[in-house]
Amino acid sequence: MSNFAFYRKVVALNSDVHRNLKFASNEVTFTFARDTNAVLMAGVEFAEAAREYPIVFIRGEDQKMRPVALLGVRNGENLFVDEEGKWDARYIPAFVRRYPFVMAEGGAQGQLIVCIDENCPALNTEHGELLIDKEGRLQPRMNEMMQFLQNFQQEFTRTELLMGQLDELGLFVQQGARFDTPAGGTFQLNDFFLIDEAKFGQIADDKLPLLFRSGALGMIYLHLASLGNMRKLLDRLSARSAITPGQNAAIH
Repeated sequence: MSNFAFYRKVVALNSDVHRNLKFASNEVTFTFARDTNAVLMAGVEFAEAAREYPIVFIRGEDQKMRPVALLGVRNGENLFVDEEGKWDARYIPAFVRRYPFVMAEGGAQGQLIVCIDENCPALNTEHGELLIDKEGRLQPRMNEMMQFLQNFQQEFTRTELLMGQLDELGLFVQQGARFDTPAGGTFQLNDFFLIDEAKFGQIADDKLPLLFRSGALGMIYLHLASLGNMRKLLDRLSARSAITPGQNAAIH
């Protein structure tokens, strides 16, 4: 899953090029995420996200396991963004909240730099909260956003390490899910992983203290509890529109 799921024109933030840049936050809607059916999660979000979304896992091209929040069960459909572009849930994942800002590798050493989606209409030089002044100085709002991005990146890196611990224990099992809806539709959700409860129950006693101290144990329980939201996700789908029978979907 790409770190730029719904970003269209990612460019490095430059204090010279982007002088007088403003951010009209009141103009931001979530239409940019309307076609995204899953987003990456950091472990620190599990407690809040598990109340609203099913949390599952995907294996990237680099073979690393990563957690995602399921937002939909069909390709190109986010069931939490309504027709007006509002987010219909109490907790909004940090992956979504950071838009139109993002950290990306840049420079010869691959350092992480702050970028923006230049296609975001809320970024402009006419109105909104000032991010960079005419002298190229970062303003408090921009500094706050940079701190938010850095914190998210640190938590995301920590989460990858915890996922590595669980992967080494062989706890993940690949799954597909078949859904039958009240409208008579049937479709399949593919390409995701869950924690195998049987394997989890067989973890050696001497491994548990490390999982507890790292926070991985709590993440397992929250993941398992979150799967009860799968039914709610299906209810959202049934309420939104008629289902196309036999449709398959993957997490993107």
